[in-house]
Amino acid sequence: MRGRFRHYDSDDASLTEEEKLRREARHRAHQRMGFLQHLAVFIPVMLLILAIDVLTPDGWFIQWVAAIWGGILAIHFLFVYVFDDILGPAMERRLTAGQLRRLEERSRRGG
Repeated sequence: MRGRFRHYDSDDASLTEEEKLRREARHRAHQRMGFLQHLAVFIPVMLLILAIDVLTPDGWFIQWVAAIWGGILAIHFLFVYVFDDILGPAMERRLTAGQLRRLEERSRRGG
């Protein structure tokens, strides 16, 4: 699985900050390209189905395909543009920094 929330070797001392940022940027760019490719397939397929619906006398079925696939596309969008910022590598760094601060404060207090 091409992980949405992959671990980026953030604890690897051999990686510089610039390398870590470059990895995160590459990951985000890859995820966004995947969404844009998904959208690029969705639009022409929906247009094709719409054309078929218009040209055939049977009932409409585009609404079902658009609703299901559009929902999947919306979830894809959320994972790429919203959840990755909230739950991705940046969140892991914030949580780690917070835990480290709490542990340092606890050790200073003698507890």
